Amino acid sequence: MLRHVLLALLLFPIVAYAQVEQPRPLVVMNLAAHPDDEDGNTLAYYRHHENAVAYSVIFTRGEGGQNEAGPELYERLGAIRTAETEAAARILGTQVFFLNFYDFGYSKSADETFAEWSRDRRGFWDTDDPIVSAKAGRERVTARLVYLIRKLKPDVLFTNHDTLTVGPNTQHGHHQAVGNSAYDAFALAADPSFHPEQLEEDGVDLWQPQRLFLRQWRNPNNPDVSVPVGDPCPSRVLQAAYDCTDLAVRAAGQHFSQGFDKFAARFRADSTHFRLLREAADAPPVPQGAEDLAMGLPPNPHAATALQFEQSGGYSLINRPDGGHSIRLEPSLATPGETIVLVPEVVRGQWRSSLSVRLRGSIDTTVTVESDSRVDLRVSPNAHTTFPAHRYQYDRYAIHSTTSFQIENGARRELLLEVAPPVVIDLPPAPIRLSPGDNVIQVDVRTFDPAADSVQVGLAVIPDGGMTEVTFREYQLLTPEETQAVFRFSLPADVAPGRYRVAVQAMAGPTSAPAEPYVVTRPAAVLPAAHVAEGLRVGFVRSYGQVTENALRAMGANVTVLDSTALATSDFDDLDTIVLDIRAYLVRADLREHSDRLLNWVRRGGHLVVGYHKTFEWNPGRSGGFFDMDVVEVPDEGWAPYPLTLGRSRVTREDAPVDVLQDDHVLFQSPHTITPDDWDDWVQERGLYFPREYDERYAELLAMNDPGEGALRGGLLLADVGGGTYLYSSLVWYRQLEALNPGAWRMFANLVSLPLTDGR
Repeated sequence: MLRHVLLALLLFPIVAYAQVEQPRPLVVMNLAAHPDDEDGNTLAYYRHHENAVAYSVIFTRGEGGQNEAGPELYERLGAIRTAETEAAARILGTQVFFLNFYDFGYSKSADETFAEWSRDRRGFWDTDDPIVSAKAGRERVTARLVYLIRKLKPDVLFTNHDTLTVGPNTQHGHHQAVGNSAYDAFALAADPSFHPEQLEEDGVDLWQPQRLFLRQWRNPNNPDVSVPVGDPCPSRVLQAAYDCTDLAVRAAGQHFSQGFDKFAARFRADSTHFRLLREAADAPPVPQGAEDLAMGLPPNPHAATALQFEQSGGYSLINRPDGGHSIRLEPSLATPGETIVLVPEVVRGQWRSSLSVRLRGSIDTTVTVESDSRVDLRVSPNAHTTFPAHRYQYDRYAIHSTTSFQIENGARRELLLEVAPPVVIDLPPAPIRLSPGDNVIQVDVRTFDPAADSVQVGLAVIPDGGMTEVTFREYQLLTPEETQAVFRFSLPADVAPGRYRVAVQAMAGPTSAPAEPYVVTRPAAVLPAAHVAEGLRVGFVRSYGQVTENALRAMGANVTVLDSTALATSDFDDLDTIVLDIRAYLVRADLREHSDRLLNWVRRGGHLVVGYHKTFEWNPGRSGGFFDMDVVEVPDEGWAPYPLTLGRSRVTREDAPVDVLQDDHVLFQSPHTITPDDWDDWVQERGLYFPREYDERYAELLAMNDPGEGALRGGLLLADVGGGTYLYSSLVWYRQLEALNPGAWRMFANLVSLPLTDGR
């Protein structure tokens, strides 16, 4: 029986954390650049083992990263990573806050990061400030962090991120920005001359943290503090004691979009080691061999009044203030002006309590709730909108609810209430490709207001930069039950190529409260001619999305999706080109099993185009990085026909100069003549994980580099293999194809058309 119980505990994740009624009077705060950068081991230890209040402050929502769980990118990926962070927080017991700086992709310097963040237009602070400079950005980042320090009043700050800006071990520029702003904010939070306007808000006061620590990851040399995170962390929910590092591993595994579920065990540690960076003038010295970041610090009087969260999955939050009662809201997603119900549930005994219920934007309401009673509450007509998350996530710095309550003479708790507009519409997140002739645009519609009896949806196509000229406009009237509006229209054959906007608005009527139209706009484009060689037959091996596949179809290719059966049985002789989408060897076990069949097809005359991969899913053996793991068993000879070893080099500047090394090569001549202009207007980056070593039989076709760095010549490699050709590219074609970059469409058409253009 005991074995079965232990097995069940290992198989089922923790869904809540131990409720601590009288926390240790200590507040700790972890600072991280991205949602997956938290120090989960140390956070779990202080929340569960030390009963401290544990905050996690994350500077971005991870919008600029890759997605290993689906096709979503940018703001929608940020919403996914926010939800994953919330799931991890339920295990760690942390309270998470976001500073809402936009993750614009990998950066190599703090200065570039600060400059980008100085013009952040997606957060809820300083939304339209045109200033672009590292100095302005550093002040803005530091000010936001200072605000949270003054509000949350931590005793100890700790981070994984160094201030290092030079040398071989330079961190991600976002990480550097965290390290630098943390160093500054440590002192400035107590400086009355630094952003004194913050102090006008109730609960925001001058505050001096006592210590700032940097975690030392590899080979710590005489750390100042080593925290024993392998010690037990009791869990009231499971009535069992886990090591704190077990909780950290479980929490890390929630970051599916980063692939952490595959190697979360790598985060396991017996101790976490720290170097003291700064301390308050009156802080007691850290004794040698210390095992507590807060050793010797006086009690924090604010710890007892800090918000305590007890969360469960989905959109419904159950709070059990004494273990015997719970309270919830029905529904947990409502519209402004809608009536909702506060529902107490009695598990045992009778109770009568005074609840102070607060909805953001409404007057505080105090109601008396008796056992098994239900109380109607009206959401304020001015309640702040929080749903859908990808749109409204930047309007708040907490991932938690907009509703709080307090048991009389008890601790303050939160209930989760999402507030949605009366009607929500959505378009595909990517830019919309328009074309001469027939076009179809589908608009998803969701009506949330129970008072609405109709929804009007309008769509317009507008030339970019102009509002007076409208290319197309139409309105449709829907019932609240309808979930899609389909607009069909024709553009003239001579419609001008270029950038457009698609604007959609919806209005529900009547509604529970006055409402503005819900408006969504997307960039759109009519592309100049971008086509593959006539009659080209392409086999496509999918990985995360269909952007590249759809682009190939739009270019005129005859595309066949290669499923597991095809990879195992087909000879592929009816295909000219096969395209392996990005990181296909990680995602597709069937591809790994039958990779030799593709190479044999190449030797018989096929053309194989391979998108970028990461080092650990490509290079045989371990490549030595902390996050690398043998998730994919790579054969000793690798996946390529000749030796090809990937590195970690990137070209992060999307405007980095591109040097075409063989101008007269057919890849740059047919079907399209590629010019320098075709490399303009890229998004986010040029490429990543460039090869560091490769056989001389690969022809180097491009060279590029970030400022101050040596040229990388492996971004586009082509090799003759028997009667066919093999092409490997580290460039981020899928982002450019999705962004409707005309030059990238033309260049990619050339890459796949080679069998019909090289004269063989």
